[in-house]
Amino acid sequence: MPAYPAWSVRRYVYSTVSLPPELRSVLGQYAEVVEAGTSGAVLDPEKVEVLLCGPVVAEELDKMRNLRLIQCVYAGVDGLPWGHIRNDVVVASNAGSNADAVAEHAFALLLAAAKRVAFFDSRMKRGVFDITGESRMLYGRRILVLGLGAIGRRVAEIARAFKMRVTGYARSRRGDEPVEELHLEGELDKALSGADYAVISLPLNKHTKGLITYQRLSLMSRQGILVNIGRAPIVVREDILRFLRENPTFTYATDVWWNPQNMREEMDLIALPNVVSTPWIAGAASSREVYQEMLRTAVENVVRYLKGERIQNVVRHEDYK
Repeated sequence: MPAYPAWSVRRYVYSTVSLPPELRSVLGQYAEVVEAGTSGAVLDPEKVEVLLCGPVVAEELDKMRNLRLIQCVYAGVDGLPWGHIRNDVVVASNAGSNADAVAEHAFALLLAAAKRVAFFDSRMKRGVFDITGESRMLYGRRILVLGLGAIGRRVAEIARAFKMRVTGYARSRRGDEPVEELHLEGELDKALSGADYAVISLPLNKHTKGLITYQRLSLMSRQGILVNIGRAPIVVREDILRFLRENPTFTYATDVWWNPQNMREEMDLIALPNVVSTPWIAGAASSREVYQEMLRTAVENVVRYLKGERIQNVVRHEDYK
């Protein structure tokens, strides 16, 4: 990449995450880079033009009066302090950066639930080797993919490889969705009706919060499996808890939680026999390889901005405010 012109006014990127030297060097060709927690680093918040971030402190954000771009390292932007973000600040998610890893995890949960892996594994470890109950097939079953962004599309592609009947649900039509049937916003009840399996890969925003209610769960097969690798609050917690207790043949397989900072508060759900769970590890926490790829794609998007090119994954303020 060409060096940033020496005669230009230097621009400032503030990163709340630690960057590997090679990525810091790439950014350094175009801007001054300050990393949070770096020894000797001095931050003048008024000079910050780009914020490259994981967690954000709202009070710091208020001081960044020259801020023009917030680039998230993570795919979701629901955790940003939206009340402190000016309308003229562009916000970019990192959607798609971990799509393969999260889609693979979605299918790991689906297969673990359908083939009752956790159930039999726990019994085997206790010396119980008898076979009880039945596993479920994926072949020929109808799966609904809720959200057809990068992750949802990858889930749909994997489902097709299993020769499942794939239905999609999305806010709008693109025309190249890898599904046999597509339902748009307002058609969720129809999409869920009779579904054997469903995978939630939607972002959490004001349109999706509380989308999956007791009534909508009731539309699925009673032997169904709901996989959530999106965000927990897309499902109404009290409703899924009640539904699982009343329908022991239905399974909820999830990697996302309402109270991730205090998982003991989730134990009433985790302890149910028809719940398969992992501790939010599908994406950045799954491996160093996945996290490094997320950092790389986030930095690439910042470079696009600094070069005056069109940036990717711009999110709409109105979806979160």
